[in-house]
Amino acid sequence: MTFWKNKKVLVTGASGFTGSHLCRKLVNSGAVVRAYVRRGGSKNRIKDILTKVQIVEGDLIDITSLINATKDIDYVFHTGAIVPVSEARMVPYSSVQVNAVGVFNTVWAAKENNVKKLLYTSTCHVYGNQHMDKLPLKENTQPNPIDIYSAAKFAGEIFLKPFTLEDSGTDFIITRAFNKFGPDQIGDWLIPRTIRQVLNKINPKVGNPDSTRDYSYISDIVDGYMLALEYGKNGDLFNLGSGKETSVKECVDKIIEFSGSKVIPVWDTGYRKNDVLRSVGDSSKAKKELGWEPKVSFDDGMKLTLDWWKTHPELLS
Repeated sequence: MTFWKNKKVLVTGASGFTGSHLCRKLVNSGAVVRAYVRRGGSKNRIKDILTKVQIVEGDLIDITSLINATKDIDYVFHTGAIVPVSEARMVPYSSVQVNAVGVFNTVWAAKENNVKKLLYTSTCHVYGNQHMDKLPLKENTQPNPIDIYSAAKFAGEIFLKPFTLEDSGTDFIITRAFNKFGPDQIGDWLIPRTIRQVLNKINPKVGNPDSTRDYSYISDIVDGYMLALEYGKNGDLFNLGSGKETSVKECVDKIIEFSGSKVIPVWDTGYRKNDVLRSVGDSSKAKKELGWEPKVSFDDGMKLTLDWWKTHPELLS
């Protein structure tokens, strides 16, 4: 990706799971990276590139900090958000402020500073539960948010939309990535939570075995974000996903198999009742217009993720 060489890039949420992987790939692609991190937050995920990026501390609900952060910047990746879903549900007010108003603030700051392009990393969760005949989900599927996380992320899209209609000189692009996984994902997501239990030889407690997700390895999604910002046009929206539907049971069984563990899952169908039952995306638009498609299989990505966890035993407690 020679396009990124010497480009001045801001990444919000730079110390998060997605943001850290994105910063690392941008640095390796020759970009001049400004890493926007939450005031007082941990920078552990980017400790290996701290000397290769410019750290800027701020808060997504503080528009002044964002206006300062976007000065002399060419491109913005807005990945900052309160995640995972379970955490967002526990702090609904903060979720709306950060995941919705934070998008407006970032977009406004980018426009004020004449940034060339901004990418907002929305989420497949905005689609919510859809009828079976809507699967795989396309970009023109009507969103149906089912919780505060997905509602706030979709509100961010709505806040951004009017700016795409202005002739401001800044292009705004949206991606809806389906479920990401990989090294350094340590929050309350199915995969890291299950891996932690399995490697601790605990029978993992999980929810509905029949729920499905569309999983992609983090490096593939990061590539998609970079291609979307490089080639996307003002107002574009792209799904990013594998196009393959994997059930919770299949996912948990793979983790147990690849870990060599003898644990037995404990299924609790009452866990997270307000949840998406089936999710799989159609990313043919991204393939056609961006030349993007996943390179890492689910099995290979899971093995790489397990290998990473095994080298970080301090995170298993």
